[in-house]
Amino acid sequence: MNKGISFYFGYKISPQERAKLIHDYGFDTIITNADPKFNYQNGTLRKQMKIFKKYNLKPSSLHQQYNSEDLHYFWEEGAKGEELKKRLIKDVKLAHKYNFTCVVVHLDGKWSEIGRQRLLDVLKVCHKYNKPLAIENIHCQKLFVKVFDEIQDDMLRFCYDSGHNNTFDKDFDYLEKYGDKLITLHLHDNDGSSDMHTLNKFGNINWKRIGEKIAKHKNQLFSLDYEIFMSRTKQDIKAEECLKEVKKQADELESIINETLK
Repeated sequence: MNKGISFYFGYKISPQERAKLIHDYGFDTIITNADPKFNYQNGTLRKQMKIFKKYNLKPSSLHQQYNSEDLHYFWEEGAKGEELKKRLIKDVKLAHKYNFTCVVVHLDGKWSEIGRQRLLDVLKVCHKYNKPLAIENIHCQKLFVKVFDEIQDDMLRFCYDSGHNNTFDKDFDYLEKYGDKLITLHLHDNDGSSDMHTLNKFGNINWKRIGEKIAKHKNQLFSLDYEIFMSRTKQDIKAEECLKEVKKQADELESIINETLK
């Protein structure tokens, strides 16, 4: 399987050097963010794509542009909700332009018919460009479930975030309930107390169990993608050591998946 990592994984390294390191440590794919507010970190999306091509890193998922405090407007009347919809449509078009597999979306707020219609409008664009919308499990389990209950659409898919599941709703089995919708992954670990985005050795997630669950849907996935932000932890680990460890984790997870399928 392809192995991927977030382009920014928590170190102040130039985009060029970072991409080279990611390539040199054996990764195939990369996940990144569409939001211009991270240009200071990663460069523009256009520049990122040139760097990815140089180091033969294939684009995996593209994260939507958002501010957490604004997400609830998507479900409310008014210009701010419409602006969020337009921004999301723009991200779908960017995913098409740069050949990402899908757009990853955070949904937060209270379900409404207004929000439902906005989602349907975005999904029409997804169909036009053949780019799925992958709803990520964050802290809003009720809204996540409601969206999939109310909207049946081939372009509405699921991004499984292991760290969020372990922190916010450990007893809810997203992979079992929504595995048929799975299209992409945000893999990372934590100790259950906060969303650390750290390495397995600092967390307590049962990766054997996750690997066994993913195995059922292996063919739906482009890559085993890790969304690591080591800057959120107090661990003193160099970038090279981090990449080596993440690649090891990915290889071990693939072994679990393959063993399950025997």
